[in-house]
Amino acid sequence: MEIVLISDGPLSLDSPVRKLPFFFPARLIDMDKVSPHTVGEGKLAIVELLGSTDAGLTALKSSWASIAEIPVICLISQKNRREAVQAAALGKTKTMERDAPFALLLKEVKVLTGSDPNAALPRRTPEDTAAAYRNCNAFLESLCFSTVEGAKIRVKLMNECAEDLLFALNRDGLSSWLSAVHTHHSETYRHSLRVAGLAGMLAKQLGWDDEDCAEVVAGGLVHDIGKMRIPLTILDKKSKLTNEERALVDRHPVFGRDILKSRLEVPADIKRMAIQHHEFLDGSGYPNGLPGERIIPKVRLMTVCDIYTALTEERPYCESVPARSAISMMKDMGAKLDQKMVTRLAEMMLGREMGAVTRAAPAA
Repeated sequence: MEIVLISDGPLSLDSPVRKLPFFFPARLIDMDKVSPHTVGEGKLAIVELLGSTDAGLTALKSSWASIAEIPVICLISQKNRREAVQAAALGKTKTMERDAPFALLLKEVKVLTGSDPNAALPRRTPEDTAAAYRNCNAFLESLCFSTVEGAKIRVKLMNECAEDLLFALNRDGLSSWLSAVHTHHSETYRHSLRVAGLAGMLAKQLGWDDEDCAEVVAGGLVHDIGKMRIPLTILDKKSKLTNEERALVDRHPVFGRDILKSRLEVPADIKRMAIQHHEFLDGSGYPNGLPGERIIPKVRLMTVCDIYTALTEERPYCESVPARSAISMMKDMGAKLDQKMVTRLAEMMLGREMGAVTRAAPAA
């Protein structure tokens, strides 16, 4: 699902359109470059009329057929009569006030693109798992919104989601959770949801108390918060990343640190999980090359769950690794990882009682 953003030249710093690529895969096109080729399979067009010229509008009108078959939103200011006239001249469009709350634009885009992840849940998803899935998705969306808007992170919702997911894991098992998560349209969101579920289950298997189990679930949801400063077009790219794109993605723990450093409402251990989950016990990880004695157990667990999930999840440009092979690769990493946790993960994922959960397909 991709949206097409159209403006006459570079987007103004004041345009809310600048924020949309962090919520939806999106491409920016100049008005005079709109064509069937540039629009491609876009599901929605958003036209930013701020600063548009007569020449730009004339070019857009001449190629209007390229986007006339998909929903179109024009962003205007009601105080600017020229923009209202321009939007009307384009024909069948929905106009929205540029200065309206950004949440209203997000809601409208979700409606017009049909991008509600809850709609694709398998029919036989257990009730508790379905409720946890809906709540966790709501939290992840609010987390992205908080990051983009500079608002407080909804810690109360985060804690409720962690408790709901832990309850669902106890009641329905990990397999049901993975089946539900498999239906999400975004690979980036799927990854965080998988890591959260796996972290909660592994913590339980290690005998941690409920409070610590819930905190690593919350940590799993938050651990990639730094990626929310990277456009989804890069994060969910269907082909191999360029060197420049990979370098940007690898900076996400640093972005996470920048986002969380002033967030006093977020517990310290959750911050550590977000910032340090790519650190290795032998000091060879990033961003700070921390030695093992400075890496707390919750971060060690998050690292193990993050790596296992990354190895076993399917990517368009990279085949997934079977569970047994993933565990073998993690054991080969030796002193980089907490091998006691890797061993417990292996027992959990390859044992008789849970051996099928890693490749669970969504129920029909």
